[in-house]
Amino acid sequence: QEYRDKVPPEHRLMGPAGIFNSATNLLNMLLKLNCVNTARRGSKKYGRTNTGMMLQAPWGKHNPVAWRGHHEAAVGGKGIRQADFLPIVMIKDPITWMASMCRHSYEARWRHFNGHCPNLVPNKVDKGPRGRLPITQKSMAVKVKFATQHIGNEPMPDQKNRTFVEYSSLVDLWNVWYGDWYDVVEFPRLMVRFEDLMFHAEDTVTQVCECGGGTMRSWFRYVEDSAKGQYGPHAGSAGFLASLVTYGNSTLRMKGILTDEKDVEYARQHLDKGLMDIFGYAPI
Repeated sequence: QEYRDKVPPEHRLMGPAGIFNSATNLLNMLLKLNCVNTARRGSKKYGRTNTGMMLQAPWGKHNPVAWRGHHEAAVGGKGIRQADFLPIVMIKDPITWMASMCRHSYEARWRHFNGHCPNLVPNKVDKGPRGRLPITQKSMAVKVKFATQHIGNEPMPDQKNRTFVEYSSLVDLWNVWYGDWYDVVEFPRLMVRFEDLMFHAEDTVTQVCECGGGTMRSWFRYVEDSAKGQYGPHAGSAGFLASLVTYGNSTLRMKGILTDEKDVEYARQHLDKGLMDIFGYAPI
């Protein structure tokens, strides 16, 4: 309601934000297929092709919340008044999210291999034969490449557009990225669980659409293939049916993911228990 009170109907925009592997592409496709801002589409300024459903947050969907108001995404960010945009922040069970990160790490960089991932606590193989990691290092640090903050015609501070933020582990990345979003009070935002979008797609998208002032189409359309596509960094991404099998059985939640007891204990001690409880994710 706060968002609808602040932003006039024809200016309302919504779309996904979320760290890598949190189903931002799925949300984007479901919104585009099923939700329309009729006031925006009917206005002379924007025209019939503009439904108000954006590909991503205009500051870049994977960037931390602090990028809002300080960055303009190269794709879809130019000319957008960021205060008009309602971010739909996708969050995923950190256990299955870490497994996805092991398969597709995108712009997160840390030393890992198939035999030990997520490797929250480095073992001898992680540290390497020549001790490349300090012997005292207690967790496997992760560096994430975010966009260098830049708006409009401002000079680009880094021509290679690289801003690296270091986290003490994948767990720390999940805690901090989502903790910062949860703490937002300055502007409206929605936080949506990947699991709800997967298993209750129509109800979830309907609530999101109506919250942002949109109107649902007369019939609901699902996304059956991988929303990410099958090329480049997205190759091998699971489609809808495969994801139902993977995430639909709670007894398989930990299977093949945290296989080392030290990793299990690290996750148990360091995952943000408050966030886990708020979003209904079972403790380890």
